[in-house]
Amino acid sequence: MEFINIKNLNYYYPNENEKALDNINLNIEKGELVLITGKSGSSKSTLGKAITGAVPNFYGGRIGGEILINQTDIKELKDGDRAKLVTMVLQHPEKSFLMDKVHREIAFGLENIAYDEKGIKRRVFEALEFCNILDLAYRNIDTLSGGEKQKLAIAAALSYSPECIILDEPTSQLDPSAAEEIVNIIKKINKELFITIMVIEQRTNKWLMAADRVLFMENGKISLDGSREEFYQSKIHKYNEFLPSYLRLLKRLNIGYKNSLKEAKEALNGIKVNKIENKIYPGNTLISIKNLKAGYGDRNVLDGINLDIKQGDFLGIIGSNGAGKTTLLKSVLNLIPYKGSVKISGIEASKMSLKEIGREIGYISQNPNDYIWKDTVYEEVKFTLSNYSIEDEDLVNQTLKQLDIYKYKDKNPRDLSGGELQRLAMAAVLVLKPKILILDEITRGIDPILKKRISGLLKKINESGTTIIIVTHDIENAALLCKNLALIINGEIVSYGSRDQVLKDGIYYSTDINKLFKNNVYLEEEVKNV
Repeated sequence: MEFINIKNLNYYYPNENEKALDNINLNIEKGELVLITGKSGSSKSTLGKAITGAVPNFYGGRIGGEILINQTDIKELKDGDRAKLVTMVLQHPEKSFLMDKVHREIAFGLENIAYDEKGIKRRVFEALEFCNILDLAYRNIDTLSGGEKQKLAIAAALSYSPECIILDEPTSQLDPSAAEEIVNIIKKINKELFITIMVIEQRTNKWLMAADRVLFMENGKISLDGSREEFYQSKIHKYNEFLPSYLRLLKRLNIGYKNSLKEAKEALNGIKVNKIENKIYPGNTLISIKNLKAGYGDRNVLDGINLDIKQGDFLGIIGSNGAGKTTLLKSVLNLIPYKGSVKISGIEASKMSLKEIGREIGYISQNPNDYIWKDTVYEEVKFTLSNYSIEDEDLVNQTLKQLDIYKYKDKNPRDLSGGELQRLAMAAVLVLKPKILILDEITRGIDPILKKRISGLLKKINESGTTIIIVTHDIENAALLCKNLALIINGEIVSYGSRDQVLKDGIYYSTDINKLFKNNVYLEEEVKNV
């Protein structure tokens, strides 16, 4: 049964002359689970917001065409009625929370749509139980992990009992275990409650197998609308980058579409691999961590961390949300008090000023907007040097060229794309030529094509002699980039060593390719047809 019907939809954001949505025509059937993927900036989220009415009601701008839900134009629906039909879970759920307690956050939304007061309590607790977080009902929201916040956002959406839920990058910030839970909850909502689901995602590994249908967007248009098999079989090369790694491998070996790792394993019977050794070249110790303990207030997060990071290393720190990865970074950067010892180039971090640490270590946070202060790209990078009383125009230009953003040097940073902004953040740190570069979730929320480009830049920077440490949930990318890995669980390093050593026996913390060729770690390019 036709549920959402979009005809000739066009949309311009305020003060923009280019269309964000360009002549979209789309029908969504009731009960479908639709995956929407495509490059960063292709207007996937804008399409979702248009279906909810947030575009243009909240964002402004100009819109044309029709969006019908159950044959009714959404322009004719009141806000509360629209929310009961279609609701959206945003990419950063914590930004939408308004209350302090979990149960109050869900109740607040129901009160806003004037839901029957007597039924609110039941809706709140049933939604929490359905999402398996009933035990969190009276917790403070700011104490929740990333996965728990995502479940809360889904429970809040579910409490409306809508006919459709749209989710924007619901697993982009989550560790493999939490991401698996979110996928299973969404599948359960779709299969048991018959709620139509639209998932906007660039990392398709978990979602493609769950989807009834795939939409690929580029430049505000839908360039592909088809089944999983049609997406896989397409001759258009750029679609391959958005396939899960095991499907990219099957396609390269001319094997037909398989809907699970189990089916892929059977199809790969007889395929062998040429092992590429993960060689480590140890250098001098730059960061030495001994018996590190740190936390917040009375809560201890890290419990006896011991780790040496050597010159030229490319270390990946992996582990679940809340495991202590970011706390470890904050300790190294002397941003929180700690017990034990953290030495940077032989000096205790607690005895160094932030400026002194900044000359040794360049830190890039999850959000590149943290680095935006000036009105041009050039001034932004120059600002870093000015803080250290350094005036070197050639160094600024050289750094911009290294990261391929010199052509934007006179542009306002706020007008850059996500990937360009990410490279500007890197330039603002690298211009000081730090010995060590630390990056926190550098590939979060960017498409596979852009991720490959940034990963290539990081490899070159590492090969030039800079030691790199990344914190990431993207195990596939960590396996491609990192020489060493440290797996942190419950505040302890439970596994440390080369990429091969750490991922070899992984359950959650492994790659799909390794699961297919168990007991050794392999990358996609290592597999050859016999």
